[in-house]
Amino acid sequence: MTLTKRVATLGPSTDSLPPDEFEKLLDLVDGVRINLAHATLDEVKTRINAVRTYERSRNRPLAIIVDLKGPSVRVGNTEPINIKEGDRVVFRLSSKSDGSYVPVAVKTFFQIVEPGDAILMLDGKLRLRVVEAGQDVVISVAESSGVVTSGKAVVVEGKDYDIPTPAEEDVEVLKGISVVREEIDYVSASLVRSCGDVQRLKSLLRELEFDSHLVVKIETRGAVEKLGELAECSDYVVVARGDLGLHYGLDALPTIQRRVVHTSLRHGKPVAVATQLLDSVQYSPVPTRAEVNDVFTTASMGVDSLWLTNETASGRYPLAAAGWLSKILSTVEYQITEFAQPQDARDRFAKGLVELAGDLGANILVFSRSGTLAKRIAKFRPLGTVYVGTPNVRVARALSIVWALEPLHVPVESYEEGLERLISLRGSAPFVATYGIRGGTHMVKIRLP
Repeated sequence: MTLTKRVATLGPSTDSLPPDEFEKLLDLVDGVRINLAHATLDEVKTRINAVRTYERSRNRPLAIIVDLKGPSVRVGNTEPINIKEGDRVVFRLSSKSDGSYVPVAVKTFFQIVEPGDAILMLDGKLRLRVVEAGQDVVISVAESSGVVTSGKAVVVEGKDYDIPTPAEEDVEVLKGISVVREEIDYVSASLVRSCGDVQRLKSLLRELEFDSHLVVKIETRGAVEKLGELAECSDYVVVARGDLGLHYGLDALPTIQRRVVHTSLRHGKPVAVATQLLDSVQYSPVPTRAEVNDVFTTASMGVDSLWLTNETASGRYPLAAAGWLSKILSTVEYQITEFAQPQDARDRFAKGLVELAGDLGANILVFSRSGTLAKRIAKFRPLGTVYVGTPNVRVARALSIVWALEPLHVPVESYEEGLERLISLRGSAPFVATYGIRGGTHMVKIRLP
């Protein structure tokens, strides 16, 4: 078990895996992500059902994350457009194309583009310079090469789209998947710019009766500028490196990534890093040395989880990608420099448990109905496993992608019985054990080394 958790994105590549290989993939991760920008309702249902079938067979809770498209500008339906450096590329206000131009159905794109702007696509690999801009047509010249397909994001470098959050399309998608809402542990929000956006999204989730945590993806200039505010009002923070690279340039990414991670740690919020962790494993079963170093270094800062995206969703070697991620994380030497500060007596109790377990070289055992104490413990970054027993399988699933937590479904209601059941599962190993804080006199049990 690794302290930093592993998330794989499901997609066409994982859909086509034989059942035994799909199970091996899930053995290697702690949660899965489904990108709603590239999945039909039937595909969402099928993937969720496959994960829950595995979960029941192994009695191993896994988090399911669904990723909203957000108020983005994307390419409409089109035949693949093969663009070479120096080509003249036309964008038109349209929802579909025969491949002779790039269709964009969002008027806002044409309202903000000006001659001289750079249009970035394909995670920044494709760069186009605008030479003419009109109300429904933009003409550009390609400064690099790439193949544009339907659904790809279109970013104007240095500019944010002023599109309301939540986007109408996201509202409709959430209504559609509400039939499986009880199986969804996290909803990931794209292109969030303020806590107002977060509150509107949370209100929508309540209205649609989702009991899911909200993940805020940091991927625009506006989000970085309000980073502290967003960390405070979110349930989970993600460094979305693909879109951040489009808005800031690749040279700025390491500094921004570190800033987002450190800010999240100071606020005591779970934080993940996503996109192009092992990008070459889309095409090769072995990552590059630079990618291995990137994963190692990123994890060493103390992030809660790392998310594979295209590597498992559409790459040729999804099982190899998950395997390499696990292998690298098992070797990480953590150099954590930012920590949360206790905000109340319960925080100080959680921090004390972490320090005591660290001094004794013991694991922490917690029985909790809501998972609140377990999350408090995790934010103080214990360097040993925290075994969390809970009678609520949904709580167990949500905790599975939080730092160091190993959730176990323990179907008993009594705190005392639950803790004893948890202790019995751990054999003779040293531990510091307790249960969720209820007020009054509290008990901590210790087994010395």
